[in-house]
Amino acid sequence: MASPRCPSSSPVTAVRISSFALAGALNLSELATSIRVDAAGFLVQLARRRNLLAVTAILATATSAAQPDLESVRVAPYADTPSPIVHEMLKLAQVGPGDYVIDLGSGDGRLVIAAVKDFGARAALGVEINEKLVAYARASAMEAGVSDRATFESRDLFAADLSAATVVTLYLFPAAMARVRDKLQTELAPGTRVVSHDFPLPGWRTDRIATFAAPEKDLTVARSIAVVYVYSVPPRERAP
Repeated sequence: MASPRCPSSSPVTAVRISSFALAGALNLSELATSIRVDAAGFLVQLARRRNLLAVTAILATATSAAQPDLESVRVAPYADTPSPIVHEMLKLAQVGPGDYVIDLGSGDGRLVIAAVKDFGARAALGVEINEKLVAYARASAMEAGVSDRATFESRDLFAADLSAATVVTLYLFPAAMARVRDKLQTELAPGTRVVSHDFPLPGWRTDRIATFAAPEKDLTVARSIAVVYVYSVPPRERAP
């Protein structure tokens, strides 16, 4: 669904430092705590931009944010996709004016915003369970002038309706990929483009695999490359 920077300059310091490194932690409650977003950091960054509407959006949701759902933590803790990789993913998906893009686990919203602002998609939707990240993404879309076409929903990605998408993008843990594959196969039209960052969809034939340098990822996943898998949803099997 979101480049890591030095923790002191990041609006989401609390989640960027080690979200993927913590993925194997046995204590899920500690893992859930580790991915809470520093709302104050959001406010400082947005205030510096003098975007009062965005600040208001954050304040409006700060008191209502729920505790992280442990299943969603296991599926997709917050670790952003570097902006150059976002653009490579959208290029590989050949996103254009006719497309409706859905980003699963959209984080700070950068891919959704780039899809409509830089690639001209008619619309894009980010699905993200963390309400604070959704508020931040909405504020960013407003600031970018694309909030009419770049929208965000706070919900479990497995509860989202994907049927209208022409392109789906994702950056999720391997443990979730089989379940995600089944959802994509059930809900998407055959031929729909799917692009996955770092982790493949089991059992699907790739249209293309591309590898890119990504030094920004060293802080979050201790690796400096990004692997992008491109798929077309295969035809549904006919019932016997």
